[in-house]
Amino acid sequence: MYACDSGVSPSDKKTKKKVASIYLAETSFEDIFNGTLAEKENINVKNVYVAQSPILDTLNTNFSLNNIAAITYENLSNEERNNYDYIGVSIAQKNKENVPFSFSINTLEKINATKETIYQFAESISNASYKNLEPILATGLVPTQEAKTINDYFTETTASAGAIINYYYYGIGEGTHETSTYYTHMGTFVYGNGMTQNFHVNILEGDTQVKGYNINPLNIDPVDLK
Repeated sequence: MYACDSGVSPSDKKTKKKVASIYLAETSFEDIFNGTLAEKENINVKNVYVAQSPILDTLNTNFSLNNIAAITYENLSNEERNNYDYIGVSIAQKNKENVPFSFSINTLEKINATKETIYQFAESISNASYKNLEPILATGLVPTQEAKTINDYFTETTASAGAIINYYYYGIGEGTHETSTYYTHMGTFVYGNGMTQNFHVNILEGDTQVKGYNINPLNIDPVDLK
């Protein structure tokens, strides 16, 4: 087994920037080649160490671990993805405890396949391009009518809170429906007046359409946009 610091790679720089923008955290990286994970030998792992975040302690740790692993995988090149068997994420909490978990590349590939849809969902809303929602909505309602309902809701919301100026996804959950696995992507819209609004999007594994979503009420306290 041998390890090396991989913090200078372009993909790691992208991950470091993304994690900092969401969680205000410091991130470092370590590559372990031909290592041992549990009872598995000759395993290649990219470890991601996340610390000094004032936000992560307020969030569900499992959802954050999932999201950070998915961000790391998303930023890897195709060649880099083939180099690893697992991505390990460790979050250092305020109580000095470290919470680690390792994710198989195969699992992260399945999660990553749902990301184009969740970005289209959030982009369509933030850009008020509601026609672009219609192809990805599969909740059991008529997509044209559902997109119009979403349009009407955000037309009213942005009239009081200002335009949506940013969005980000901060967590990923996993569940089962009947015999299928689904991923819940949790995000936040940021409005022009500084107010925020959480939402989540459900997508079945192997699918490219939204099976369900929820948009929470506006958060009362605005965020500091400085």
